Amino acid sequence: MNRPGFGRDLTWHRVAIWLRRKHSIHSSQLKRFCDQGWRFADGEIAFLGASSVMIERYRYRGARIPTLWTIDSAAGTG
Repeated sequence: MNRPGFGRDLTWHRVAIWLRRKHSIHSSQLKRFCDQGWRFADGEIAFLGASSVMIERYRYRGARIPTLWTIDSAAGTG
């Protein structure tokens, strides 16, 4: 599916299903969780869609990841 807005629609529907299950409400009552039209909001926080979320990629660290078994030079003396 390569149509414009598909990811936005899919995300909105997943949030709508989650809210309906969490609060045990009918789809006609879903409107109370919206502020402008069908935009989900609560107070000053609004769901603007998946495109507004920054993606942070995993950076490969390889051998630079510290382990629990590193040898401490101060512990070996004595």
